[in-house]
Amino acid sequence: MCRDFAHLMIALCRAVNIPARFATGTDYGADPALGPPDFQAYVEVFLGGRWYNFDLSGTAIPMGFVRFGTGRDAADVAFATIFGGVKSQAPVVRARAIEDASIGIVLPHLCRDALSTDVGTTGTSGA
Repeated sequence: MCRDFAHLMIALCRAVNIPARFATGTDYGADPALGPPDFQAYVEVFLGGRWYNFDLSGTAIPMGFVRFGTGRDAADVAFATIFGGVKSQAPVVRARAIEDASIGIVLPHLCRDALSTDVGTTGTSGA
């Protein structure tokens, strides 16, 4: 589901000349009621000299994304490419956030701000 939404947003952004890329990672910080952290597809859009994160599925907290890779589409950064017969189990992703307010590190939470992992033109880190 998240992959389909990401592809749609990328296509719409590119149709109006806004650079967009497909990103994969894990959704550390998602609502525990939805189950354990899982793989997540989301979109990074280039606006004003920075890449910003967007989660179209609405199930994850962008502040809690741990990026595995970026590419033009899902084929560039697939979670797995399988050839032949494979027996697999559900992946388990474990992460623990450490909060340190004295240096500005907070636990993942929903917020209204656009989030960027890039260093902006002012030299400050996006968060």
